[in-house]
Amino acid sequence: MMRTRLAAFLLFLTVATGAQAFTIEEIRIRGLDRIAEGTVLNYLPLEVGDEVDARASADAVEALFDTGFFDDVALLRDDDTLIIAVEERPAIARIEFVGNDAVASDRLREGLTAAGLGEGQSFDRSLLATIERELEQQYFALGYYDVGVESTVSPLPRNRISLRLDIEEGQPASVQPVRFIGNRDFDTDRLRDRFQMGPKPWWAFLSNRDKYSRERLSADLQRLRAFYRDRGYADFRIESTQVTISPDRQRIHITVNLDEGQQYTVGDIALAGDLIYPEEELRALLELNSGEIYNQRNITDTVEALRDKLGERGYAFARINPIPDLREAERIVDLTFFIDPADRVYVRRIRISGNETTRDDVIRTELRQYEGTWLSTSDLRESESRLGRLGFFSDVSIDTPRVPGTTDQVDVEVNATERLSGSLRAGVGFGSGEGVILNLGVEQDNVFGTGDRAEFVANSDDADTVYRLSYLERNFTMSGIDRRYALSFRDRDAGEADLADYGLKTTRASYGYRIPVTANDRVGADLTFEDVSLSFTDPTRIEQRFVDRNGTSNTNILADLSWTRDTRNSAVFPTRGGRQSTSLEVSLPGISDLEYYRLTYEQSRFFRLTDRFTLALDGTLSYGDAYGTGETLPFYDNFYAGGIRTVRGFELNSLGPRDENNDPTGGNVRALGRAEVRFPLAEDEEGNNLRLTSFIDAGQVWDREHEDLNGFTGISLSDVRYSAGVGLIYFSPIGPFTMSVAQPLNAESGDKKQPFQFTIGASF
Repeated sequence: MMRTRLAAFLLFLTVATGAQAFTIEEIRIRGLDRIAEGTVLNYLPLEVGDEVDARASADAVEALFDTGFFDDVALLRDDDTLIIAVEERPAIARIEFVGNDAVASDRLREGLTAAGLGEGQSFDRSLLATIERELEQQYFALGYYDVGVESTVSPLPRNRISLRLDIEEGQPASVQPVRFIGNRDFDTDRLRDRFQMGPKPWWAFLSNRDKYSRERLSADLQRLRAFYRDRGYADFRIESTQVTISPDRQRIHITVNLDEGQQYTVGDIALAGDLIYPEEELRALLELNSGEIYNQRNITDTVEALRDKLGERGYAFARINPIPDLREAERIVDLTFFIDPADRVYVRRIRISGNETTRDDVIRTELRQYEGTWLSTSDLRESESRLGRLGFFSDVSIDTPRVPGTTDQVDVEVNATERLSGSLRAGVGFGSGEGVILNLGVEQDNVFGTGDRAEFVANSDDADTVYRLSYLERNFTMSGIDRRYALSFRDRDAGEADLADYGLKTTRASYGYRIPVTANDRVGADLTFEDVSLSFTDPTRIEQRFVDRNGTSNTNILADLSWTRDTRNSAVFPTRGGRQSTSLEVSLPGISDLEYYRLTYEQSRFFRLTDRFTLALDGTLSYGDAYGTGETLPFYDNFYAGGIRTVRGFELNSLGPRDENNDPTGGNVRALGRAEVRFPLAEDEEGNNLRLTSFIDAGQVWDREHEDLNGFTGISLSDVRYSAGVGLIYFSPIGPFTMSVAQPLNAESGDKKQPFQFTIGASF
């Protein structure tokens, strides 16, 4: 570097004292090997026609040095020709890592490239110490504090070098049990449970619980503060925290000095400021009461409830400031919630992004927040939930940035991430109850971005062959009424489903509407033409009685009436809200060969337990009967239970009464229940399609119409079967995959058990 600066100085001296400044007529460059001449000229602050003096020469030399390409730069003059003589820095031909087991070479190489030392770049020896420190920092982040790095530079032909980095990783340092000083009311073990850092259990060999990081320690200390303040210790303080490493760099010791303070109860609660609402209406939102133990979580929940309430009237940026007043002698905290509604804001414009397929008008139809109206937090939440229930999007987020230069306007930005809403399916699946499943189908839940649903399915398993064509026309009218029409054909061999041995061919054509009556409620009305044909080899008593009365062929006109309320936040793996529906299918008298009805009520509720765990509760009640004299519910329309979709752990359709051949017959009454905890295996996009479950199932079928069946002809809750187990649900690119391992809890003699059940591909 001294030699380079001396060369530049001599040139400056020559230009300044030995000759007049000159105008450049030509520029020549000497000494280039790898670097293109155009690259040098691009960085050079001189060009033909410029005048060169001492200042211009100094600037030119400085600019070329700043590129980092050269070890030496000299400016020379030959008459009016400027000669630039350079000595290139060697290029890094390859970087080799030796001894790195804990960190992959690619990750280390990325870190070096970010620090300015990558393959193909110019080599600056002064960066070596920085590079070694960068590698050490990467290892420190993983808990390797005894790491050593040694570099070796080897010259190669054509002004290139090879860089070898020998790494001695050592052993990772592990966090030892956290020590607490000053804890009086809670023992050390209970406080350690608040920390996510600490020694890992012997069985958690993949856990990184014992690895230290500053961010994780900060989060653990925050959890410790929340633990105390949620239990009344309003003046709790962490005095200091010491983190030390053992001399052998193998153990990390953390000591937390704390002052628990005193446990307080809540005294007077006041609301101050501009309340907007009547005070009694806001007090109904308080999550704490005078005389209770002070709880910081309840205060936070109260602030959120008050903010949401004001947001319903357009005060979206209201500030709620809880001000505590500690009366130490009495151990009482008086609280004042000071309310500053700030400016009332309205929506200037709604912007929609992320919808590559779905049309904007389909999304806007689901929004309950409109342009030009006051911003409402409740309308925004409802809009987000409605978009999630469409099933078109894997993620929906709504932001409300302020309009620049204003205090009372916001834009509503809807960002929707579309999921694959259609599929072309041709393949083979297998179900533990259905056997081999052959399917060919075209399904599209969002046809051409209109929100319509089109479906053609050809499906076959051991018991059923099904063909179905349907189309749902969303928002057929301006008022949001949907229209649906469908054709289907089913050919069933009931014996293959382990039921009574009969054949059934059903052809159906239906037409109907879905009518919105509130934001979350819809009423459905369908009219269906049905043609049924039966065949037997050796009919049972129930089958023979049905044929004697009605023959083997029947034509019916069915009216289907339904009501659905859907408050889920998503159609796929919801985490809150619920869905309940009631449906009535009845054959119309006078124009139908059979006179019967089927009534079903279903309800599902979802509760977010934590960020990852969701509790799902499902229940179904079904009842069917005939309303004509001497008629019964057609045996082929009975309800069934057992199998992966109803009561896991029992064979498909095996529960309930049986005929004289000991084959399941189903029944006209069914009750089902399920409690299930779901959680994702991963938090990435693939994890959105996969859930593990832990469940308890319950259910049974009864028959109140036939007295010559084996059991379950009278309804008794003692007949209900229960099972428990674990399962997996995966929405794969080729169709849904479900699997369960269940143990019946109260199986009795004659029950058919099947602990492991699964389906791959769709069945109908």
